[in-house]
Amino acid sequence: MRKYLFLNVLFIFSCLYTYAQMPHGAGRPPGAMAGPSQNIGKVFGRAVDSTNKGIDAATVHVFRIVTDSATRAKRQMLHTSAITKANGDFFFENLPTGQRLMVQISAVGYDTYDSQEIMILPMNADVNLATIRMTRNVANLQDVVVTSNARQFMEMGVDRKIFNVQDNVITAGQTAQEVMKQIPSLNVDIDGNVTVRNAAPQVFVDGRPTTLTLEQIPADIIDKVELITNPGAKFDASGGGAGILNIVLKKNKRIGYNGGLMVGADTRGSYNLGGDINLRQGKFNVFARGMYRKRSGLSRNELERNNLNDTSLVQKGESVNGGEFKFFNLGTDYFIDNRNTITLSGNYVNGVFNNSNSRFIDSLYRKNPYAYNLVESNSNHEFTNVGGQFSFRHNFDSASHFISFDANYNEATSTNSSDINTGMYSDADRKILRRPQVLQYNNGKGYNKFSTFQVDYENPFSANAKIEGGVRANFSSFGNDNLQYVDSTGTGGNSYIFQPLISSRYKFNDQVYAAYATFSSKIGDKFKYQLGLRAESSKYNAENNAYTRNAKDTLTTFQIDYPISLFPSAYLTYTITSSQDLQLNYSRRIRRPNFFQLLPTPDLSDPYNVQVGNPGLKPEFTDSYELSYNKTYKNRGNFLATAYLRKGNDLIINYQYMDTTISTSPVTSYLNASSSLTYGLELTNKFNPARFWELTVNLNFYNARINSKLNSSSISSERFSWFGKINNNFKLPKNFTVQLSADYQAKSVIPVSGGGGRGFMGGGNAGTAQGYILPRFDTDLAIRKDFKFKNNNTLTASMSVSDLFGTARFRSYTETPFMTQTSTRYRQPQVVRLNLSYRFGRMDTSIFKRRSKGISGDDRGSISSED
Repeated sequence: MRKYLFLNVLFIFSCLYTYAQMPHGAGRPPGAMAGPSQNIGKVFGRAVDSTNKGIDAATVHVFRIVTDSATRAKRQMLHTSAITKANGDFFFENLPTGQRLMVQISAVGYDTYDSQEIMILPMNADVNLATIRMTRNVANLQDVVVTSNARQFMEMGVDRKIFNVQDNVITAGQTAQEVMKQIPSLNVDIDGNVTVRNAAPQVFVDGRPTTLTLEQIPADIIDKVELITNPGAKFDASGGGAGILNIVLKKNKRIGYNGGLMVGADTRGSYNLGGDINLRQGKFNVFARGMYRKRSGLSRNELERNNLNDTSLVQKGESVNGGEFKFFNLGTDYFIDNRNTITLSGNYVNGVFNNSNSRFIDSLYRKNPYAYNLVESNSNHEFTNVGGQFSFRHNFDSASHFISFDANYNEATSTNSSDINTGMYSDADRKILRRPQVLQYNNGKGYNKFSTFQVDYENPFSANAKIEGGVRANFSSFGNDNLQYVDSTGTGGNSYIFQPLISSRYKFNDQVYAAYATFSSKIGDKFKYQLGLRAESSKYNAENNAYTRNAKDTLTTFQIDYPISLFPSAYLTYTITSSQDLQLNYSRRIRRPNFFQLLPTPDLSDPYNVQVGNPGLKPEFTDSYELSYNKTYKNRGNFLATAYLRKGNDLIINYQYMDTTISTSPVTSYLNASSSLTYGLELTNKFNPARFWELTVNLNFYNARINSKLNSSSISSERFSWFGKINNNFKLPKNFTVQLSADYQAKSVIPVSGGGGRGFMGGGNAGTAQGYILPRFDTDLAIRKDFKFKNNNTLTASMSVSDLFGTARFRSYTETPFMTQTSTRYRQPQVVRLNLSYRFGRMDTSIFKRRSKGISGDDRGSISSED
């Protein structure tokens, strides 16, 4: 009850605070002129040097000039900022009309340019500042004062929410899984699987699909996370109804050099170290980073299964996880001229994950002991991911008019092996063997190759209209070999016998071709819209080399061709005031069956949890609708309320059935449900209760229903649930920062649209119509201290505690026609981590010619002492 009371009281407080911050008088900002203010203004121009060469990455600020109500003195309030393109162009839109504005441009080595006051009028909403020639100030280059320009945690984009996590203390030295726990709207389970509104999103890295998992991306290289809950036609239509989770990695384009070193360790024995370096001189920008992480963890699980034949199963287990993880990235930007840029980068990831597991399994018959089992296993998984990206961008004369080409390739390979020792005993002390131990050895390998080619074009052909278009091709291939051996004598050595019926070799190829077009425009001064249409076709080719009893291959091939499908999208925005707007949007999405959901060969590596795919699965389609109200208020606060509805057809879910030809235990497989319906209300409020305190509260109330049929029997599940998350950031004296975050998940249906899978290269949970998740509560705490040194180098020391109260337990209940089951699992409770990070840099336009003092600036064009 305390958890419910705490979350509800805090949310009510945040809503009351939002109301108190809303300005009176039709939402007019302080100091604004009387009368309606419309966000239709545009300001654009170009910053050049004395030779008319464009100045890249100069900082451009737009200030509102307001009058203090008490002193009547004029003062400037920052409205928005941007950086110039490679050719010096800058462009602002959606600026308020009827207000006094001023534009300021600053670049290292140049005098600051301040424009005259600008008044944007509705009848002439475009202001062209033309070419602005900046004056070089070489004498003062080494006397530039370095100031911090930290970004706010949450920002609102046109079609996405942006979360700046580069300075997050809690996640230092960890992986992207822990970063996602700090993001409002995201729910992360005990295995690191991420869901948005009870569905799994598609994960991108730098705007492209990736073969990397969240556990394979270091947290320290992530700059921001973009959540696109309802992607438009420009984006890949796959991924189901949960949208896109785009992880943007840190990028540096600073003149001179800058970099950092970091090291950390935790109380489980894990440690991490890494570094990055960036050099920019002339037309080249070179960047490199490397990370190493030693992995050590602990997890426990409990399970109780009651079968309808009066038998039951009680299981308790503990796993010790080890291994290591390495990440390397190298790339370069080549600025051919002011209009053309080439970027080439590559990454190498390698990891070894080891797992030692012991499970005590008591088999009962009518509540009396039948047998005591001890299952001990040791497994090893090793993976390597190699990838490369190439991009070319050409900017035309006018702002935001460009064409780009991107090519992306990723290849992941893995090997896995496991030894399983199963002993059945007659006594509770497990000393008297009922029969010889059963030894099992599994040996497998797999690969995953992914490549994309894309061309995008954007043209704002008038002041109020813009067209976008592009084509894209995706090519994916998967493969897996799984060989299993069993020794029923318990002697080992040459006694292992190959098990052909539970071994497999499988290949799978997927091709997706797409084209899209969008049109954006306005109606009047308050109404904006964007209409889009995407066309996609896909093709599957698969072959299964199933082994027969005589261990010979039986080749089965099949091909699935899906015709062209259309995916419309629409964004409609109505501006109420300069600080309030309404948006209605719609999109259609698709989720195709993955590799393991189609694999028809049973996986018997765990005799109590047998899995088998269904090659007859169809893709699921989802129609998503959202209605959002967005309100910004003083102190960089933001309130967002979104009502959403998501309707799915042919939803891919898992279910259980009995098949004695495969196993005496229930078998888990996949089917297409008839439909699913999820609707809810999400509320996010970011505000500052005090000058030193930034608070973000997120609440999501939703109802989820799944309808399906199996052998003429209806299987349905429906439940109302809610999810809450709180992030606190306290700025204390002496450069101390404290972060406190907590999240609560109420009782809910098992998330839909998960990956589903087995083995090392599998995905997460698929939706089910036969169970639910019990409530869960989790709290993380971190403290950080910043030290500043000569030349503005910095050292950051941080300590964090995950699962502060040891409450992050994942509990679920499953009910099928054959059994009921409850399970409890938790991992890495109450782990303390220590991290040190040192940042250095020097701004110097001739770094390789002479030595000089300087500064470091960030990739957003502002001057900063750290990333």
